[in-house]
Amino acid sequence: MRRLEGKVQTCRWKQDQRTLRGDCWVRKVDSGSKRTRQRKRWASEGEIELKNRFVELENEEEVQQVVTEGGRARKKRRAASPIGRGEESMEITTNMSPRRIQDGLQRIARENRNQEDLQPEGTGDRPENCTITRKRQVYMIGDSLLRRIGRPVTRADPENRRVCCLPGAKIRDVDLRLKRILTGAGKNPLIILHVGTNDMARFSLEHIKGDYARLGKTLKEIEVQVIFSGILPVPREGQQRSDKIMMINRWLRRWCYKEGFGMYGHWEAFMDRGLFSRDGLHLSREGNRLLGWRLAQLIKRVLN
Repeated sequence: MRRLEGKVQTCRWKQDQRTLRGDCWVRKVDSGSKRTRQRKRWASEGEIELKNRFVELENEEEVQQVVTEGGRARKKRRAASPIGRGEESMEITTNMSPRRIQDGLQRIARENRNQEDLQPEGTGDRPENCTITRKRQVYMIGDSLLRRIGRPVTRADPENRRVCCLPGAKIRDVDLRLKRILTGAGKNPLIILHVGTNDMARFSLEHIKGDYARLGKTLKEIEVQVIFSGILPVPREGQQRSDKIMMINRWLRRWCYKEGFGMYGHWEAFMDRGLFSRDGLHLSREGNRLLGWRLAQLIKRVLN
């Protein structure tokens, strides 16, 4: 009985330091104090504690050495991160699925590949002070007869060729809109004008000649190369209208030669009635194809 009482008293006296486990006494150990002493011992011995055990180790040149200050170990950092190289990075969180992470990485790789494809060839070796020469711009301006010739004309160089169709436009309308259309055209662009069909039915020969003269004065104020496209025949009108168009085309050729402009006629090429639509004014599909091909060949000869 005394032995049992003594045992109970010993348990109460050392309750905070011991605990009874079965028939033997086990001393309690403060885990926090042990871990602290172990960390201090590691720091005094110069050992490094790796807190992120899943960091992929690469070459020594790409990974900075861990620097310890006051017993604390800094996390390892990559010397060349994606953000430092100018690449796009994706923040990966713990709640993201593997499928979502894979889709994000594929999207980033696709965008980087597209940026490389859009970069002009040889730009990596180009000096900083090197200027890029812009190609010569080509503008084709006219009435509704140019509505469906954009593809054959611009197919060779879509970035530097423009077709400006002004339905119902007369010579004076082109004169008023010309400077606004040529805004940002660059140095010495090539201008092809196909206009005059709508003027033939409303104005006299002298009025049409005066409008051409005013248009030529505006063109001389701009540093451009100009070629006038001849007026096409109008099958729905009679012989009187055809004679008037032929007279204007002959005068236009002489006037362009005098003013230093070019002139390109189409009269003989469009004598077939099948090249025009039912209204007898606009071109058919074959007529649009023929006019587009002729103008494309004209641009090719002028630029080369």
